[in-house]
Amino acid sequence: MDISITLDTLPESSPVQLAALPVEQLATLMDEADAHLRRAQAIKRSLDEAVAHRYDNRTSLVRNQNQKPTGIVRFDDGPFVVIADLPKKPEWDQERLATIVGQIRESGENPMDYVEVSYRVPESRYNAWPTSIRKYFEPARTLKVGRPTFKLERPTSRGGR
Repeated sequence: MDISITLDTLPESSPVQLAALPVEQLATLMDEADAHLRRAQAIKRSLDEAVAHRYDNRTSLVRNQNQKPTGIVRFDDGPFVVIADLPKKPEWDQERLATIVGQIRESGENPMDYVEVSYRVPESRYNAWPTSIRKYFEPARTLKVGRPTFKLERPTSRGGR
């Protein structure tokens, strides 16, 4: 086995080479990678907060001057162009929308010309339903799976699991 694989040399290793490592080394590499990721995320958060703090007032001023409360604004800071984005995140009252859709339908127009309707069934509810109800929904249900994940848990000092 190639015991010299580290996080620095890992990108040059194939998945087959890595899979052949002793489980202890795999677990150590995974622990180190998780620690690096947490540190990188903390560093990124700190830098994002610092940049936001540095440019909040200037961004607000530019937004007010351009009468642009959301979206992208640009301004210079020395040789750099600062691009500040404040995306819109509208939320819609679902009950009111349902009422409006009904009103549009009653007026003789097609509400689907104006809105998109999406149905969702939480899996926990589906699993709790009686078979008599489930049978109606089964033809509309396709079960897809996500990407598998693995965790290597170290044995406890009491002899493991």
